[in-house]
Amino acid sequence: MDEESHAHISQRNAAGETMLYRFCFFDAEEHAAATEELEVPSLIDAMARAHMLLKARPQHETIEVWLGNSLAYRARRDRAAA
Repeated sequence: MDEESHAHISQRNAAGETMLYRFCFFDAEEHAAATEELEVPSLIDAMARAHMLLKARPQHETIEVWLGNSLAYRARRDRAAA
């Protein structure tokens, strides 16, 4: 995410608004398996939610968190965040 996008996100969070994040789940072969959209107050909260969702879905290996058209976060079950 570029600095301008990050600054915009920080400003929106400071206003106390929630943002709509898209959580995309992938199987072991990196095929898209499911998506879920959730409103959360910040990217940090979205990252924490991503780990909880991935833990609750053992059939999925990877999760991506999108804000609009920007990939904000990616994590795999067997690795740290990318």
